Amino acid sequence: MSLIRNFLRVVALAASTVATSAETPSLICFGNEPSWHLDFSGPAAARLVLPDQKPVGYQGSETRLYFLGERAWRGKTADGKGDSLVAFLREVACSDGMSEIRHPLLARVSLPDGRFLAGCCRVPAAPAAPAPAVLEGPTWKLAALAGYDAGSLAALRRPVTLRFAEGRIEGFSGCNRLFGNYTVDRDKLVLGRLAGTMMACPGPAMKIENVFKSALNGDFRFLIGKDRLTLTPPAGAPLEFQVAPEPELDGVTWDVTGFNNGRQAVVSPLLGTRLNLSFKDGMVQGFSGCNKFRASYKREGDRLTIAPLATTRMACAAEGLMQQEREFLAALESVTVWTIRDGMLDMHRADGERALTANLAGK
Repeated sequence: MSLIRNFLRVVALAASTVATSAETPSLICFGNEPSWHLDFSGPAAARLVLPDQKPVGYQGSETRLYFLGERAWRGKTADGKGDSLVAFLREVACSDGMSEIRHPLLARVSLPDGRFLAGCCRVPAAPAAPAPAVLEGPTWKLAALAGYDAGSLAALRRPVTLRFAEGRIEGFSGCNRLFGNYTVDRDKLVLGRLAGTMMACPGPAMKIENVFKSALNGDFRFLIGKDRLTLTPPAGAPLEFQVAPEPELDGVTWDVTGFNNGRQAVVSPLLGTRLNLSFKDGMVQGFSGCNKFRASYKREGDRLTIAPLATTRMACAAEGLMQQEREFLAALESVTVWTIRDGMLDMHRADGERALTANLAGK
């Protein structure tokens, strides 16, 4: 028993000194009836979460009785008003009543409104180390190309990217999208003939694309280390890539390049008109060709629900403009799924039909 108590004492002491070491995890106290948890991010800060209520932060300090293996943490809300929250923590094995796990601390929490909660405390496991990168799955962004330094590649409006999945390769080569087939044999990557779109772009994008597509041909030895991919041809300089960050829907402006007109066709905006939208803090807003619009939205992973849109009430005389606006807004309201590929926002309806596409503003 003494060995167990010493172990529990060490765990509790580590939890109480969370602020002194970035490697020491926080302490989480919790209970089941009602479901609640009190999270200690350090010896002076705690956050209480109760059912159907907003989380409440507290600032305070603790008093320890080492010979009893007990401590009391007392804190008030940031404004210092109201009564105190007091958490009594005791170093004894604690059952959560829902599993066979024994937690190192018993918790009793007295709330400012007079309620009293009972439960256990645990020290969360340290976050797992990131999984090693693999060829398939990530989007790989070009980081090194013969004849171009990192600054030249970073200056592109849209990065050069590749993705590998189930024998198919696709990506963006600087001006156009590309796609094709590939096979893997141990550390050997064999690329089939690549196809792509045929747009022409001004500036260095076209030159970089030509060099990149010329280099991306034939057989390669590939090496993956952490978040880097190196493709080495039989002769010539290797191509180097790094894992691209996850695309962000929020906080940027999107220029619409196509929308569903409600007649099973995705059409481009009328010549000379600009449609755009942006998502931030639970609101989507933008310009629909004649009027401004806004609405709330909810996002869960790649799922999106947009509330009915509210717009200003201007009427524009240009031919087809008001019809375009109605069709675009209807397409936006129908969106249920989103993804971003090579800097392009691609949104679909519940029936799988494309609702709209957009590029980052200025790209």
